[in-house]
Amino acid sequence: MSSDLEKSKNKRAMAAVPEEVLAKKRNLGREEGQEEEEKKDSPALLPMPRGSRGCFIDPRWLTAKIAKDKMDAAKLAAPIPPVKIPTLEHFKPPPRFHTRALLPLRESGSKAALSAAKSLVGISSSLDIGSKPLKRCSGLLIDWDEESKTCVVLTTAHLIRTKDSPVNVWFGGEEYTSNADVTVHLLDGTSEKGQLLYYQPHYDLAFVRVKVDQPIQLPSFSEEVTFAEEVLRLGRDNMLDLRITYGRAAYQNPVIDERYHYMYFDCADDDNDDDEYDSGGLVISLDGKIVGMFNISSRGSFIPSSILLSCVDLWKKYGRIPRPQLGMAFEAIKLLEPAHVDKIWRMCHIDDGLVVQEVLKGSPADKFGIERGDIVECFNGESISNTVELENRLMNTCKGLSDNYNDLIEVHVSVGVFHTLKKQRRIGELTVSVSDLGEVIARDPTVS
Repeated sequence: MSSDLEKSKNKRAMAAVPEEVLAKKRNLGREEGQEEEEKKDSPALLPMPRGSRGCFIDPRWLTAKIAKDKMDAAKLAAPIPPVKIPTLEHFKPPPRFHTRALLPLRESGSKAALSAAKSLVGISSSLDIGSKPLKRCSGLLIDWDEESKTCVVLTTAHLIRTKDSPVNVWFGGEEYTSNADVTVHLLDGTSEKGQLLYYQPHYDLAFVRVKVDQPIQLPSFSEEVTFAEEVLRLGRDNMLDLRITYGRAAYQNPVIDERYHYMYFDCADDDNDDDEYDSGGLVISLDGKIVGMFNISSRGSFIPSSILLSCVDLWKKYGRIPRPQLGMAFEAIKLLEPAHVDKIWRMCHIDDGLVVQEVLKGSPADKFGIERGDIVECFNGESISNTVELENRLMNTCKGLSDNYNDLIEVHVSVGVFHTLKKQRRIGELTVSVSDLGEVIARDPTVS
């Protein structure tokens, strides 16, 4: 009975305590618990035991005290990472554009580069997630779908190339991986996983889809680029900083290990420049229009925009880029040394056309009797002066054909040939195969 009475008194006493007091007691308990947790994470301070002759310091306590003091000092001395302010950052551009030599181009060139750069992104690949990148290139935003909030990036297929040709491109042997992990590095500093849609080994082009929430500025192209025209090459390095290099556009005959659809970026100061990041980047005119896509090589080759636009059109139509394969490689007479052109004119009375450098054995051209050293003067009834013209004509033959890619097995083309040794002209029709693979002309003598 007395126990029940005592409990009742305690309840009345607790009820009389103000809520503020109870809250303070609860908070005090939590604070004490936090202090106990902090003590667990810090070196223990041992109590100083008392001896018969007074106080003494336990060595274990002293060791713990020194460790704690060092920890506290380290926290105070730890530098606070500075906030990067892009407008105040000391910026060193990859290649300098504001130089004395380029003073006449400072205003127009800067305006052109900054306009085109709004469509230029970085892009990288790796064989496994989190592994060392396979390649780091640049890419061009060419299309944006508002409904899906996705964009298509056009770049170089070097991005996913794992092996170069052991001899040269006309022998074949390049290897690509369609399973590579592709990452697109967007202009706001974020990175998004990309989806490889398609790659074409002959032109070394790749198409990648990526998620982009905001509308993009679509690029502007110019299909005309004249010999020795002043141009700028643009790329983005691994920090997304814009690389700008000045040069001139040049037509040159390809060397034996190059395809013949290229033009060339001629730059006197480019010998020691690391242009890896510029691969897949842009070549633009001084009015900001794209005239080509840079394709890294020892001679600075780039794909002219006339061919780029044809590739994009064919890809949108077929999901692939078909190309008639003639089974021949060429040099343009007009791009030879003048003394050589003079000699050809004296011996053959010809100063224009394409000199045949290689003929694939067993090809329609070979069966027609075309040999090395012969001259192709016209293609489909029109005169031909350089290999870029020829490549554009080849692509045009596919544009007006069937809408079904599977129907593009072969096409008929007309060639006008001067047989150099026989000093004889002939016009013939060749039925050539159509493929989106890299054309092979020379056979590797080491392979049976």
